[in-house]
Amino acid sequence: MTAIKDQAICLSTRKYSESSQVVTLFGREHGKIKALAKGSRRPKSRFGGGIEPLTCGNVIFSPASAEASLSSLIEFDLTESFAGLRNNLLTLHCAQYAGFLLGEFTEELDPHEELFDSFCDCLENWQGTDRPGELLLWFILTLLEKIGLGIQWQRCSACSRELPTRRRLYFSSSVGGLICPDCEPAVIEKKYIDPVILEIFRDPSRVSSAKSNQVVDALDLLNYHLREQLGKEPKIMIFTNQLLRQQLR
Repeated sequence: MTAIKDQAICLSTRKYSESSQVVTLFGREHGKIKALAKGSRRPKSRFGGGIEPLTCGNVIFSPASAEASLSSLIEFDLTESFAGLRNNLLTLHCAQYAGFLLGEFTEELDPHEELFDSFCDCLENWQGTDRPGELLLWFILTLLEKIGLGIQWQRCSACSRELPTRRRLYFSSSVGGLICPDCEPAVIEKKYIDPVILEIFRDPSRVSSAKSNQVVDALDLLNYHLREQLGKEPKIMIFTNQLLRQQLR
């Protein structure tokens, strides 16, 4: 099968054998790629002794076939290591969490060039910020929008009517968004949304001026929604949230 070239970010790796890895990449032109990197763990391999998560490189791979469930990674030429991510535990976990979500909510070989560019921008900017939660919040909203799961913040997700102002509003993941006071009593699974947090969601440009506790509260609501969509609570979500809460003390 013809080999394919792309630019890709490594989202995760797992040991396959003493000398090889299975890597999950996100390519600019080809989207998510799950591939076997044979011999990548050898110090003198063509991969240079292992591929690290949250690094970017030019790749060559052969797509999976009927005989092989994984693509075969032929080359990973490192172009950016984003080394600054490793200088701060919270920053690193925000980036890892974003990468985890990118891998969970996209399909193999389904291109998302804008998502790739957005993730690259976040990885670059995470290296120089002391408020990594802001970038995480922005990226999650971008991810949901680009994969077709963007949330309608102006209308009721149950009846589609415009939401009233100055009323107590709730968010329901099962319904897929906000619910108006008329629909709310019939919905069991729901969470109250603070008006300040709602304004941040309605106008993401407010994230940069939001207080740290408001950013964390907004992420809490999105995490609830993501847990429901995934059907699980990933460890990286739990630990990242703990670190964000610790930063507020």
